[in-house]
Amino acid sequence: MPSRYPYQATIRNEALGVSKVIRAMSRSELDWLAEAQIAKWGEQEDRKYQQQQKDAQRAAVKEEVESLKAQAQVDTIAAQTRLEAFRNILLASLKINLAFDWQPFLDRRSFPPFHFTYPKPDRDAIRLQILGPEPEEQFVPIPVPERGSIFEVFLPFLRRQRLERDYEASEAYEREKKRARVEFVRESKAYRSSESEVEEAYKSAVREYNGQLRTEKEKYVQTRDEFSARQEAHNGAVVAFRTRYEAGSSEAVERYVQMTLEKSPYPEGVPGEPDVQFDEPSKTFVINFWVPGPGDVPNVLEYKYVASKKTVKPVEMKQKDLEAFYDNIVHQIALRTVHEVFVADYARVVEAAVFNGWVRGTDGKTGKPFTSCILSYEASRSQFTELQLALVSPKDCVRALKGLTAGPLAMLAPVKPVMDIKKDDDRFIESREVIDQLGPGHNLAAMEWGDFEHLVRELFEKEFSKTGGEVHVTQASRDRGVDAIAFDPDPIRGGKFVIQAKRYNIVVPVSAVRDLYGTMIAEGATKGILVTTSHFGRDSREFAKDKPITLIDGENLVYMFQQHGRDVYIAILPKGDPRRGLGNG
Repeated sequence: MPSRYPYQATIRNEALGVSKVIRAMSRSELDWLAEAQIAKWGEQEDRKYQQQQKDAQRAAVKEEVESLKAQAQVDTIAAQTRLEAFRNILLASLKINLAFDWQPFLDRRSFPPFHFTYPKPDRDAIRLQILGPEPEEQFVPIPVPERGSIFEVFLPFLRRQRLERDYEASEAYEREKKRARVEFVRESKAYRSSESEVEEAYKSAVREYNGQLRTEKEKYVQTRDEFSARQEAHNGAVVAFRTRYEAGSSEAVERYVQMTLEKSPYPEGVPGEPDVQFDEPSKTFVINFWVPGPGDVPNVLEYKYVASKKTVKPVEMKQKDLEAFYDNIVHQIALRTVHEVFVADYARVVEAAVFNGWVRGTDGKTGKPFTSCILSYEASRSQFTELQLALVSPKDCVRALKGLTAGPLAMLAPVKPVMDIKKDDDRFIESREVIDQLGPGHNLAAMEWGDFEHLVRELFEKEFSKTGGEVHVTQASRDRGVDAIAFDPDPIRGGKFVIQAKRYNIVVPVSAVRDLYGTMIAEGATKGILVTTSHFGRDSREFAKDKPITLIDGENLVYMFQQHGRDVYIAILPKGDPRRGLGNG
């Protein structure tokens, strides 16, 4: 049935997913109805979009809330884990096997076997290279006789012609075969006549091969011997170190126990890096230990989500609880350190230990930094080994050992250490001021060796003074191979440094670097520094590799002086120059 509306159109809205057929009596009515429907759909689109935005905002808010709550949980677990690590500082040490194993310090590597990759001479390959391929006799194919035709019965001349062709082919074959043989014999004779050239080239290649083999073997033997010498020196130093420790040598005991204390794992925030000294006459081991300050220990109990502010807020300890927590931590460290000393000392050289807990702080009145010993106590081995450390109250235990404190440790009030580390050394002598006597363009290689040593001491004194360090010059006898000793109080990279000065006009021998390494071990030093006016060879640098040794050659020494405003230079003195006799090289 035909529609009574002559005009119609279908319109769609993709965003809403709808369509509609518009019918009208006129074109203008159709357009008006279509525009009205489109406008209505537009309003519906706006409402739908606004609803989607609201839904998205609600979802985002919900997601943010859930994220913040989840973050609060994660942060709470992390905070409680850190608190637990500090609460168990002492117990954690009781579970660690502190028995010292010397084996990892020994170099057990085997030197790889000799391997020579140079190709061995091949006579046939050389012949092929010089003369080319060996001649081969040319192959001459045997002619195949023609097959007779049935027509030869009726036409005899065809058979005669065929036989003539076969005969000619046979004759040609014999001639070609003879020619090929003659040519092969001629080429073979010429090829063999050049064999002497091949033989000479082969002998030359053999001589070159043997020469290369000898050279490579000599290099191998030299490298192997150097490796063995370094390995022997290293292992000898380790064995000597162990022997000195077990014999009760103070420097070895100090270094041995310090190595144990340095590898003891603490939670982040505990500086550690103890400075130690063994008083041999009284068999007492003194430890100056950098304990954390009140601001270095964790004080967050948990993290909570605050709905009104839509944020995560830390819940911190009350001040009173924090002070008690800090107090407990420092007393735990004090007991743990002495425990580690006695357990590590398997030779039972140490009979008593003194712990001094040092801390850095800032004076609230002046704003100036200060250091303070806030806890000190002494315990004998017999006293300490009777303690049940897993069950004691750290504070009460230290107090029972007559530990010294001056009120709550969080106040950082200083006490006088029961026994402190002495840095005096009977080898130290009064230093001379030499650096100010240097004139413009002073040649360091021409200095008297004693002045050079004092000059190096002044240079490093300027370097170490930046961190509050000290540098001392030893006596001229250099009884232990030490020209200067530096003490750097920095808890991270500091310690005892051995400095040797070599006013050389020749290449510093590797033996000087080996001697420095042995001196370091004997001194219980954390690092060795070898300074020279000349330079170091490959052997010296190879030996110093992977060891706590710094090699400063003449070029770098001049640079260091120039950094301090001193215009010096180094010109190696020629042989025969009398000033070479003033030094040690």
